[in-house]
Amino acid sequence: MQKFLILLLAIFTIQSSIFAQERKVDTIPETKLEKKQAKKKNYSLGQFAHESYLFIKEPATWKGSDWLVVGAVTAGTVSIMTLDKTTRNLTQGQQHYYYSIPIVGGRVYGEWYSIGGVAGVFGLVGWIARDTAALKVSIELLQAGLYSELITTLLKIGIGRARPISGESAFTYKPFTFFNDNYHSMPSGHTTSAVALSTVMSRHAHTIVLKIIAYVPAAFTMFSRMYQDKHWLSDIVPAAAIGYFAGNWVVDLHEGKYHRIKVTALYPVAISFDLDRQLTQK
Repeated sequence: MQKFLILLLAIFTIQSSIFAQERKVDTIPETKLEKKQAKKKNYSLGQFAHESYLFIKEPATWKGSDWLVVGAVTAGTVSIMTLDKTTRNLTQGQQHYYYSIPIVGGRVYGEWYSIGGVAGVFGLVGWIARDTAALKVSIELLQAGLYSELITTLLKIGIGRARPISGESAFTYKPFTFFNDNYHSMPSGHTTSAVALSTVMSRHAHTIVLKIIAYVPAAFTMFSRMYQDKHWLSDIVPAAAIGYFAGNWVVDLHEGKYHRIKVTALYPVAISFDLDRQLTQK
């Protein structure tokens, strides 16, 4: 077990270093929509739609170095597949800690409602304290969770890999299986969500120690998914990469183009208003 944990930590560290690239300088000319948004003080549904469009078309803007990273993650995933049976044997057997706090807590941290709950807390704090930074974090968490889960779901269905708990081998695939969750193993949705949450939180942490600590819950999520026999080790690697990419992408976007995230309002989907005006009237 100790060897397995060391291996897992090493893989996660190497993967993080691969993606820890220098932030790109945003030199793309502003569009008319972006210039119009720059004059607004609230985060509108139109802005969210525009940013979602930018995310969807992001691969079309990738250069050689970006595709090299994608290739490295893919190659790493394929290589790690050779360890799937071994790592499963290491984590299975007498599951004395199946319902322990670290294992259950790791699973819960990767649930969709966790990233939504944390986003809600930041949104509430921002609303009450008039803290636009907290509102910005809230929106970024929601976006990172949504975008990463969208990619993960599409891959799950398209790949159709059998979960280890199904009793089938690590190389059993039934692509485009929509309703049988036993064939939605790759990539791990819990890991994607957990890493996306940790990445956004890490990017907003103010010290190196806190930035590292932010990823600790995600590490528990990764281990818990294998310990509870829901995923192979190679399911974890691409999932973590997706969550890391989505989390960094939304933060980079808002830091590179401040007018896209001049957040002074947080509101339901169908309602848009200027929070500054509401606050000054109270």
